[in-house]
Amino acid sequence: MADALLPQPLAPTAESDAWFVYLLAPADCSSFKVGFTCHPLQRITTFSRRYFERFDLSQSLLLRLDACDDARALEAAIKTELAHSRAETPPWVPLEAGGQTEWFSAVYFTQAEERLRAAAHEVGRIQLARDYLSRELERMRLSFEIWAWAQAQRTLEMQAASLRGYRVPETGRSLRDWLDAYAYFDLPLFADDPAVRSFVHESVRR
Repeated sequence: MADALLPQPLAPTAESDAWFVYLLAPADCSSFKVGFTCHPLQRITTFSRRYFERFDLSQSLLLRLDACDDARALEAAIKTELAHSRAETPPWVPLEAGGQTEWFSAVYFTQAEERLRAAAHEVGRIQLARDYLSRELERMRLSFEIWAWAQAQRTLEMQAASLRGYRVPETGRSLRDWLDAYAYFDLPLFADDPAVRSFVHESVRR
């Protein structure tokens, strides 16, 4: 399973020695993804940087386990039970995200959820993906603000160079996606410095 790089401040969680088996339900109710990871935020961004729009995070579930072997075994058990209901990977998921054989028909989500909740009684703690991801973004908020401010400066520099006729890489899209993620979870940024907040948001609106 390939993991995409997050912005520098979005480092692995303090729970990075834990593992999570996840059920991710796309917002269009077409299918769902079964997998395991030690970094749910990093993993979900490999499927889409607009994950908060692509997935129903209030339905998607995470089960925290202490051992990789336990997570791997539970993931394998769920996939074996659902082998008859494999579904196509959604077209918006990039090929490099991997896990193309781990998507299943949405009608079997309840069965997978029951299996996950049964395991939770024995070995772990289950939670909504929305709650977990919100806490992760809040935990990294201060370091993200530093990164966002630097990215905003770089974005404006690239825009200025482009106006002078130089070919420059696109730099604002990633920043815009992360700002939108914080807005989706209703997590305020730059609460103590509205001028910097306006500067950062203006850099991605131009």
